Amino acid sequence: MSKVRLGDVAAEVRETSKSPVGLPVVGLEHLIPGEITLTQWSEASDNTFTKLFHKGQVLFGRRRAYLKKAAMASFDGVCSGDIMVIAAKPDNLLPDLLPFVISNDAFFDYAMEKSAGSLSPRVKWAQLAEYEFDLPEMKEQQKISDLLWAMERTRKAYQNLIAHTDVLVKSKYGSRVNREHAWNGGDMCA
Repeated sequence: MSKVRLGDVAAEVRETSKSPVGLPVVGLEHLIPGEITLTQWSEASDNTFTKLFHKGQVLFGRRRAYLKKAAMASFDGVCSGDIMVIAAKPDNLLPDLLPFVISNDAFFDYAMEKSAGSLSPRVKWAQLAEYEFDLPEMKEQQKISDLLWAMERTRKAYQNLIAHTDVLVKSKYGSRVNREHAWNGGDMCA
């Protein structure tokens, strides 16, 4: 394992298009804290965004880094200028590991520390490129990535199970659950 700087193993992507019509649109509001992959976007064609991103790249909300907004794209699209597009250098960093390097408290703390501005602080790639972290050899990166993605799939399956259980309970007990909840002062355990 060796200490590396983010700029040695990843790069900011600054690809733009004059006419990105028909591509999914991602604004800061679509980056959900705690989500490692994009779960929301818009199909609106009346936006002014021109920054392109591609499947597998990480979108990082560079404005107000304290909101902890970053996610890996699972499709090609266009995004806000307040979103930084970051791609792994595959000879040095496994692309599937990059979202986990970006979406962690140490990285967000570093980004907040380096942000400038009072009302709407932003961080630049030049500062993020200096972020240091330990990076194992490629074989170990693959093992870690496989484990982290398995954990992410389990987390998503658990969220899905909770959502389906909620729908099932509401369909089975409907208004009775809501009335009992209200009668007990909102405490289901009472």
